[in-house]
Amino acid sequence: DRPDPPRALRLSGVSGTSLSLSWDPGFDGGLPQHFLLRAEGPDAPPPPAALVTSGFTLTLGGLRPATPYDVTVRARNARGDSAPARLRAVTS
Repeated sequence: DRPDPPRALRLSGVSGTSLSLSWDPGFDGGLPQHFLLRAEGPDAPPPPAALVTSGFTLTLGGLRPATPYDVTVRARNARGDSAPARLRAVTS
């Protein structure tokens, strides 16, 4: 089955140009899973692509200072994507 969404998405660090995130994995659907992260901010250039990791932490870099970002994290396995976990964070 498709994986469950990541749980407890939280901000673990902030700088002027980066956001560090961590989360707890949901049920993987019985298959290997990885996670897709994307940050979108107003007046910020769109991200070139989603970042992918198999771990439960990631730092998104190259962001604009003092800018709010809507961050989404989705789990993906061979059957598809989960619903997104969402977080709003502001770079310093």
